Amino acid sequence: MDIALIIHELLVEGGGERQCASLAQALARRGHDVTLYTSAYDRANCFPDICKDFQVRDVGRGVLGGIKRPFFVRGCLDMKRMASSIGKSHEIWNPHHWPAQWGALWLRKKRGGKVVWMCNDVPDFYHKAARPNSVKTLLLAALYWLYFLYDRAQNSQVDRAIFVSNWAEAEYKAILPGQTCVVRSGADPSRFAPGGNREAIRARYGYLQQDFVLLWLGIFMPHRRLEDAIEAVAEASGQGVNVKLLLAGSDRSYPKYVRALKQLVAARGLQDRVRFTGKVADEEIRDFYAACDAFLFPNDKQTWGLVVLEAMACGCLCIVSRGAGVHEVLSDGENAILFTPRDAKELAEKIALAANSPGLRRQTAVAGMNLAREVYTYDHYAEQVENICAELTGKNQVARSMLPTAV
Repeated sequence: MDIALIIHELLVEGGGERQCASLAQALARRGHDVTLYTSAYDRANCFPDICKDFQVRDVGRGVLGGIKRPFFVRGCLDMKRMASSIGKSHEIWNPHHWPAQWGALWLRKKRGGKVVWMCNDVPDFYHKAARPNSVKTLLLAALYWLYFLYDRAQNSQVDRAIFVSNWAEAEYKAILPGQTCVVRSGADPSRFAPGGNREAIRARYGYLQQDFVLLWLGIFMPHRRLEDAIEAVAEASGQGVNVKLLLAGSDRSYPKYVRALKQLVAARGLQDRVRFTGKVADEEIRDFYAACDAFLFPNDKQTWGLVVLEAMACGCLCIVSRGAGVHEVLSDGENAILFTPRDAKELAEKIALAANSPGLRRQTAVAGMNLAREVYTYDHYAEQVENICAELTGKNQVARSMLPTAV
């Protein structure tokens, strides 16, 4: 099939960007003609090793390209540019995230094809409109209602909206119409595998053999709930657990949040237990996974959690919040350790359990690694997306389990 993936921006090495680029790579490996379109592309710093396997076209910003806010307007202008710049027809338009589906729908109107939207995070206009608590927010709410109604009208035209978790699909169906289904993404087992340089990273940050090192890796954002991780480390260390927390990732998106986290570390007297590394080079990610004794994912209201599966594929024990969609495919004490989101005390108990139970730690890590490497891979993800596209274009019969849920 001739498949066009669309993502608004490819500027950071985030989970959503990796998912989009890795799907394009996997579809290309499966013999499809793949092009990825974007409005802004940092070729050198956004997965160059993945993107070399298919064509990436940066169509540029729309009018007033230097203006970033309001983001609704920025997205609309960029997608208008997207729709006017692409002169080729594709059988499938596969937009990722909001507002890429707008560009795909406008392109379908001009050039035919079907729109399969990888929605991931449900647009939040409805929730922002529904919670005014002052005159100022009342005026903003009126604006968000207009945003929501326009976005809803666009989304209702999508041929299929795909989600990576049941939670995200349910959030969407509560406020938006259309046909939906759940398709889980995963890790690349050839890229994320055991064998990273454990000692190099531990030596870099001065960790001793007896230190129990927790790793979090990603882009700092408030819903990551890293304050809970810091509080849990304070609680566990107060109970005698020799735990260290390594927070690895870029602070470009929410620098104020990172400053607040550092202030919390100082207030709790944890400067010798909590380290901030800054952005991690892509080629060193496996080394960071190898260096930790457990990977921590305290996120709440998180659509999925791709990094959890990547860590698992490398052989890490993962301690995961039930507020993350990825917990839907995990079993507590079997292939991961799960805890209640925003509950630092329970998290501290789980950290202590992992630190004091090396046998459980090894057994659970192996089961998690097998799950990530055998079930939740990009090839399997691409196969499911391929089946949906084939069904919509009439090229074959999709499996019953992948039939959409109509609203």
